[in-house]
Amino acid sequence: MRTFKSGLAVFLVLLLFGLLGWKGLQIGALTAVFSLREDFDKSVHFGTSRIVGNSIGGIYSLIFFCINSLFHYHYWTTVVFVPIFTMLTIMTNVAINNKTGIIGGVAALLIITLSIPSDETIFYVLARIFETFIGVFIAISVNSDIDKLRQFLKKENF
Repeated sequence: MRTFKSGLAVFLVLLLFGLLGWKGLQIGALTAVFSLREDFDKSVHFGTSRIVGNSIGGIYSLIFFCINSLFHYHYWTTVVFVPIFTMLTIMTNVAINNKTGIIGGVAALLIITLSIPSDETIFYVLARIFETFIGVFIAISVNSDIDKLRQFLKKENF
């Protein structure tokens, strides 16, 4: 059932982003799959942890964006600061006891920092963080709706 829910969540992310003309399919789709768990409660717990982790990674990617633009997008800026912000993302998640959000936070940080075109603005970074929230919301919605359907079918003895 989790395989079906993952496929459905990815479908919904692709459909929503396509209909609205949004970029960032990979972040929304990955977040939806990562956040999808066995049941609704686990999805909400993990989704919350993922949002916190991704927000931390997103904040560090915002700081990186500012530093990178300050140094005119020189490659050495990426080589020096991305590993530092990776470590800070891990340390911050550990410090607030959000260990389940570490992988998502680091993934968000790396996807965002390593894909920022030099001609983009801070809105690019904010859009990538927003896509994470959409992925989590879709995963939680899919789990909620599938659970409701399953309970309905049990009640009706199908």
